[in-house]
Amino acid sequence: MSDPDEFELKLKVWARIQDGTASPEDHSLAVSWGEQSRADYFATASLHDQWMMQHGEGILKCWPFPANQHTNSDYPLEQILLFAVMYGKSEIENGCLDQFFGNHTGDFAPETADGLELLGARAASKIIRQAMLLFGDSFPRERMTRQEMLPALALELSSLSDAFF
Repeated sequence: MSDPDEFELKLKVWARIQDGTASPEDHSLAVSWGEQSRADYFATASLHDQWMMQHGEGILKCWPFPANQHTNSDYPLEQILLFAVMYGKSEIENGCLDQFFGNHTGDFAPETADGLELLGARAASKIIRQAMLLFGDSFPRERMTRQEMLPALALELSSLSDAFF
């Protein structure tokens, strides 16, 4: 490969890495090119970041949700539920239940409630379940569906957010 071709390939690969569309092969190529800073970052990155760098996908696109449909998952159910609680809790603390349900974290609200229950945080689990019922008898896992419903639920979610804290 000529120098201009190699340079062009590197630009394309790095652009995909930066915009989050890189494949696992892109990441492998970047490391194989001797991109020391990237290799150094990978060596010290969190397990979550390492996973995303290896798979070229965000964790939410590859995480096994709904959990009850992934009985053959590489992840134990407890680990899936703990992830849901940790990520969901950070969203609720940052922007209350509106943000939790308005973002992709709301996709796994049932797992968040189950995880809180498993951890013994029954009152918090009950609040998540009450909030889920505001969306109807069948909780919508699709973000866009929930986002369309959020304005009508603002007062109830605000009240439940206060109770959560």
